[in-house]
Amino acid sequence: MATTVLIAAGAYTPDEIDGPVAVTLRDEYIESVGHDIETATRSAESVLDLGELRVAPGYVDLHTHGFAGRDVTTGTEEDLAAMAEALPATGVTAFFPTIASTGRGETRRQVERVGAAMQRTASRSAELLGVRLEGPFINRAKKGAQAEAAIRPPDPDELAELARLGPIRFVDFAPEQDAGFVLLGSLVQRGIVGAIGHTAATYEQALAALDAGARHCTHLFNAMPPLEHRAPGAAGALLTDGRATLEVIADGIHVHPAFLRLALRLRGAAAVALVTDAISAVGLSDGSYTFVGREVSVRGGAVRLDDGTLAGSVLTMDQAVRNMVNLVGLSWSEAIRMATLTPATIAGVSQRKGQIVPGAEADLVVLDGTGEVRETWRAGERVYVSRSS
Repeated sequence: MATTVLIAAGAYTPDEIDGPVAVTLRDEYIESVGHDIETATRSAESVLDLGELRVAPGYVDLHTHGFAGRDVTTGTEEDLAAMAEALPATGVTAFFPTIASTGRGETRRQVERVGAAMQRTASRSAELLGVRLEGPFINRAKKGAQAEAAIRPPDPDELAELARLGPIRFVDFAPEQDAGFVLLGSLVQRGIVGAIGHTAATYEQALAALDAGARHCTHLFNAMPPLEHRAPGAAGALLTDGRATLEVIADGIHVHPAFLRLALRLRGAAAVALVTDAISAVGLSDGSYTFVGREVSVRGGAVRLDDGTLAGSVLTMDQAVRNMVNLVGLSWSEAIRMATLTPATIAGVSQRKGQIVPGAEADLVVLDGTGEVRETWRAGERVYVSRSS
């Protein structure tokens, strides 16, 4: 078995460890992390001195629709594979391809494509962890940029069919549309995470969904009623009830930094995950693009429909981490936790992803002092090196 030792100025496991620190990789797994550089390097086949750089777990994105011209909702297996190959440049080593609301047949075909792409993705690429459905079982009144014609009532039979076709891991739904929580009950029974989102639910309706087994929310504050002191709505329930985890789009556009601070003060970095909600225009120049068949405009870091409605983002996970430090005032360890261990725990893969501990997969991101990605490692292999490295 091959042993590689990375010597860094520090590490985030995600807890911060001051350096110099040695992270030992044996094949595709982490063997150890610690300060005993001499012992770690004594019998290693390869030793890499990273100088002033620091090592963190690879980032995990729970919610993304596309990257660098590749679209999850309508793309081919080749598009999904190309997206997985490109994402490590942003520090992402694992992600959930997220399908927006489409027709029943289109959704079925795309779930099959994602499942097939999961089987053929190269080891040098970010790992596809499963399918996320952002719809179609949502509220038309809070559809955001999703296609209204594709939105339909919660249907446990359709869910069962989709679950047979591919590895569904998350389903976003509007609780007020799910009479008797029949859909949610089916999700819970199958071990699929039911995420409250694109919803007009009241505070009481959201609490009832939590009572019935909902355990996550879709981009907190967005596509739900605003937080109001006499009608706290779904956001109020999710912020003050500890049973559900949260996700936020920290691009400085979707949520004001003050409300990001509020979510962190109430729930903490262990319960709030960073997501991108990115569309295919990420990494491309400003201009006009399409998202689920609708024209969108990318200007100044925002993606909007003609009427001004936000339509996903062009955020990357590494930028989201930097934003939590620079805009919100978090420590690097807290911000990195929101992109690593927290989403890995929400997804049920924290035993192998999201932390630098013995036995975990050697998915790593090497960062400079400003949080820029200088290298990314996937399963013990270096898969990305920045041009500035």
